[in-house]
Formats: sequence, structure tokens, C-alpha cells
Amino acid sequence: MKSKIKKQLPNNIKKELNNKVILVTGGAGSIGSELVKKLLEFSISSVRVLDINEHALFKLKRKIRDDRFRPLLGDILNLDRLEMAAKDVDIVIHMAAIKNIEISEFNPIETIDTNVNGIVNVIKTIMRTNPSKFLNVSTDKAAEPSTLYGATKNLAEHVVSWGGAHVPTIKFASVRFGNVFETRGNVFEIWKEQIDEGKPITITDYKMKRFFFEKQDAVNFILKCIPLIKEGDIFVPKMKLYNLKDLAMKFSKNHKIIGVRQDEKMEEILLSDDEKKHSIEKEDMWIINRHSN
Repeated sequence: MKSKIKKQLPNNIKKELNNKVILVTGGAGSIGSELVKKLLEFSISSVRVLDINEHALFKLKRKIRDDRFRPLLGDILNLDRLEMAAKDVDIVIHMAAIKNIEISEFNPIETIDTNVNGIVNVIKTIMRTNPSKFLNVSTDKAAEPSTLYGATKNLAEHVVSWGGAHVPTIKFASVRFGNVFETRGNVFEIWKEQIDEGKPITITDYKMKRFFFEKQDAVNFILKCIPLIKEGDIFVPKMKLYNLKDLAMKFSKNHKIIGVRQDEKMEEILLSDDEKKHSIEKEDMWIINRHSN
């Protein structure tokens, strides 16, 4: 499946973002930092980035020379800090999460706290501060999850769908996409380190397949979905499915097969068969509505 993401953003996004105050939780990460830079190309009032990573916030502050950028150090598990961050905000984009599958399995309580209780905290907070829109950034691991990380992101999507159905003053939605090239902690970072150390690159299985797209495609998709936010829908882009062997061959021909890890899927999916029954297919995405009959 080839990626169908359009490079050009629709014209209604400019109007949607005009003079808005935007909060991005977890916005100092790989995708979040690119999203923040892109948001500042529009006539927004300001963008607040709430992140627990002091060093990442510092690096982002050094790269962005714009008075509309507000770096906020804080944890989404701290309700008082969330309340301050979300005050007088128009749009909230929620990206804060524990994302590494192996780390999440070793730290289940912390993962559930951040990925589930964290988004519950954010939603409880915005029910008081009352922005116009809330967008949750999810993952293809939430589709028929086989790992703790995927299960927590699936639960987060359900919480957002609940908000869309039961909080009439705020419009809710999630975006769900696969892997993104050139983000921290992905397989390419590992392969580069192994090559630098003169080691063979490790592959779990030659038949394994994963969805990937470019970082800018991820950012554009998030922005494109903001005007579409309504009642807790999940927006899923049509992405290209890659064979890991083909990707590995572009890095090195020296490989070591290490075997599939526990609960790891041979091929990810973007949406389940059941979700397809409750979705609308567009040219470049599916829109899942969990409240449809």
C-alpha cells in the first residue's frame, strides 16, 4: 500500500489556526518538535509545549527564535501544572506518551500512568478550561493491540471517543498512524549505531512488515485533521507498508536474524476488520466512528 498523504495542506487550516493559542503535550519529541515549527509558520497567537524532558525543551528553544513559542516544563500527571498550561487555550494536541515497546513492558505501571491516566488527566483538565478542540496522537499499535503499549494507546483512543460523545462543548478526535522515518528510538537509529560499531544490523525476521512515512507527512496529517475534528473520530492515513528486509538492504548487507520478540506482530495493521465496518474511506484516509451503528 503506497502512502496517499498529500504534500499540500488544505486552505481551511490557515483559517482554523488563525490567532489560536495551541497546547502541545509531549511536543519536544521528534514529531512534536517538527509540528511546533510548522505551527509557527501560521498566524497563531502562541504555541505552548508541555514536556517532561528538560533537555529536549532546551534544544527546541534554541532552534526556535519566536516569541510565540512557550516551553513549559511539566508532567501530564500533575493536575495543577496541566491546569496552568491549558488555561485560555483554543486547541490541545496530545502527544505525551511512553512510546518504546520494550521499555513499556518493563515498566507497566509507569506506562499505564502516562498513557492512560495521563490522557484522562488532560481531558479532565480541558473539561474545566474548555478549549474548542482536542486531538490525540495515537499509533497503529492500537489496532488489535498485542503489546502493553498498544493496549494503553487503544484505551486512550476509547477515552477520546467517549469525550466526543459526552462532552458537547469540546470537539474530540484521534489520529492514528504507523512508524515515522527519522524519529528517535526507531529501528534505523539502532541500525546506524550497529554500523558505526562495525556490527551486523539486527533484524527480527525477513518477512516482517511495517508502515512508515516521512516526518513531514506525519505533521501534515495532524494539521490536516484539525478542521475535521468532531465527535471522537479516529483519522487513519493510508500509508505504505514496507518489508523490513528491503529497508535493511539499503543500510547494509551484513545482517543478523535475532527472532521475533514476544507479542510482536509479523505485519501491523492500520485498522481492524471490525473498525472497517464503522469507518468511512476517503482518498487518503479512513475515518473511524466508534459510535456509528
